[in-house]
Amino acid sequence: MTNVKVTQTNNAKQVHTIRQKGAGITLGVEETTVTFDSVISEDGQERDYFTLVKKGTITQLRMKLPVETITVNGTFQSRDFELPLDDSIKLSISFVGHMVE
Repeated sequence: MTNVKVTQTNNAKQVHTIRQKGAGITLGVEETTVTFDSVISEDGQERDYFTLVKKGTITQLRMKLPVETITVNGTFQSRDFELPLDDSIKLSISFVGHMVE
């Protein structure tokens, strides 16, 4: 896996009242998106991402980072193939869900 990107948001919105603008905030639904790239070797891809995206099966994705281990429950949302001339096949994956504490 290369180019791993984890985006976590709580969808916070600013709240206004008649009396005061910018009176506070309210939290929305927490969302986490994980995207990564992978190069397909001669032996094939490590997982069947086509089936995982098509079925939308709930899966747990774990990543160990130097400062923490991230666990996300969700589903594989999309996959993109890049087939450059005279180079290896590149696969881009998008995973959506929520982070487990």
